[in-house]
Amino acid sequence: MRNRWMTLTIALVMAAVFSVACGRGEYAARAVNEETDRCATCNMAVADDAHATQIVTKDGRTLMFDDIGCMYAWIAEHGDGDVGAKFVRDYETLAWVKSEKAYYVYDATFKTPMAYGVLSFADRADAEAFIAEQGKGVLMTADELPNHSWAVNRDMDRAHGEGAHGHDNAAGHGADGHGDASGHGAGMEDGGHDAGHEGGAESHGASGHDAGHESGANGHDAGDAHGAGADPGDDAGRKAAGALMDAREGGAAA
Repeated sequence: MRNRWMTLTIALVMAAVFSVACGRGEYAARAVNEETDRCATCNMAVADDAHATQIVTKDGRTLMFDDIGCMYAWIAEHGDGDVGAKFVRDYETLAWVKSEKAYYVYDATFKTPMAYGVLSFADRADAEAFIAEQGKGVLMTADELPNHSWAVNRDMDRAHGEGAHGHDNAAGHGADGHGDASGHGAGMEDGGHDAGHEGGAESHGASGHDAGHESGANGHDAGDAHGAGADPGDDAGRKAAGALMDAREGGAAA
């Protein structure tokens, strides 16, 4: 009787140990937190979309990636010795799928966050239907991914980057352009068109018409005043124009 209880106890202990050991091999994907998750490779924010992937390490850590290419770049650098499980998302349903059970479609022109061009599907039929719908793409299995080139489409990456920079440049250009306009506007608001007198307006009006004075074309005096930026509704402009004409008349009298 005693031996029977001992045997039963040992069997229960072994079953418990076996259960714990098996439990350690079960890994689960977690939801994406767009506010805090950053790609473990490129440090970009991870969006809760079809391109997000993750690795659950054997010690229970979760590494998030914004593109499946980033996940394989991490594996290429760190190896897969600590990898407990890899998860990708179905392109249509966004359901998490273990990477070895998914099917993949690649084309360099497919848009992905880091321009690797690989999309994942839970079902082979869905992957094939997507290829037929797009009229392009190569079907791959998980076994083929380690030997995939994982080349970044530089044209796609550059276009994405230039789109962002282009927006910045546009803003900068707009700021510069409006800055120039503001400069002119400031001159207008200061009333005297001083910038016009000191800059191109005076150079064009005074210098151009000085030659007219030297050749006896006195009729250009009014043009000088107008070219200098006088504005009938602008007191400061009228004063500036009058001062310019007085100076010239004094020069002519001398």
